[in-house]
Amino acid sequence: MKNIYLNNITDASSFLGFNKSFEETPFIIIGAPLDISTSYRGGCSKAPKALREASKSIELCTAFSNIDLEQIGFHDLGDIVMVPGNIAESLMRIEKVIHDVLSYGKRFFIIGGEHTITLPSFKAFSKHFQNPCLIVFDAHADFRSEYLGSKYNHATVIKRISEEAQYEKILIIGARAISKEEIEQSKAMSNKVSLIRVLNVLSRDVMEHIRKEVELCKDLPKYISIDIDFIDPAYAPGVQTPEPLGVTPIDLLNILSIVIDEKVFVIDIVEITPTYDSSEITAFLGAKIIVEIAGLLTKKLGIGSGCW
Repeated sequence: MKNIYLNNITDASSFLGFNKSFEETPFIIIGAPLDISTSYRGGCSKAPKALREASKSIELCTAFSNIDLEQIGFHDLGDIVMVPGNIAESLMRIEKVIHDVLSYGKRFFIIGGEHTITLPSFKAFSKHFQNPCLIVFDAHADFRSEYLGSKYNHATVIKRISEEAQYEKILIIGARAISKEEIEQSKAMSNKVSLIRVLNVLSRDVMEHIRKEVELCKDLPKYISIDIDFIDPAYAPGVQTPEPLGVTPIDLLNILSIVIDEKVFVIDIVEITPTYDSSEITAFLGAKIIVEIAGLLTKKLGIGSGCW
């Protein structure tokens, strides 16, 4: 695949440290190092490189699905080249690249970058698939009409998607830092937008609530967006806007094991900030989450083999 907005990447620098050919794997990796509208602490443009480097040290027998992911692998397309200081042009490039990649029928992972990247990538997704579902894991609702005088930033991204993209359902899981405005606006759209609060420990009732909401998207194409601050900063300190009272990585993977099926086509992981990531904890976690999701998808697609 060729795209003028993608840079080149060597096999040694790619995710996992080796690159499967485009034809022999169902999984694509793309970096989207956008870092323009950050409102607290920046540095997420460095995340794609940090996750690729961390991934080289991760074992590839998946814990949640018992899949030998080394046999499956990824094809890493490199990073989308951003335009410094120009968010509109950068968003246009992301949308074009994602639209092009979707035409190849692959499942792919986008490594951000700030959460704003979900707007152009989901817009491309919603043009490719009819009536898709967007499932968001985030400590914040990102449902403001504007923030600090801007309509296009990481605090407004889900609100912009609700206005600018075609979709069947938006499910926001885990918002624990939310404004009154966001609550009221989401309630006004309750037939299309659902907010599920998750605090500390996932109770049986919460898991059942998530399961019922996901069922509404059962046979529809799905896009999953994971803002890593969904997880408590004790486990993921290297994020743009840390928010206490989050859940554990195991909690996230337990929910994902409910959410992921053969209708999941795109997953993005955003807001990791290596500058604030002590001992690369968050980079390793992000890479591990990608590997585990790929294992869950592989199993649902009925391909690959087990490790034991």
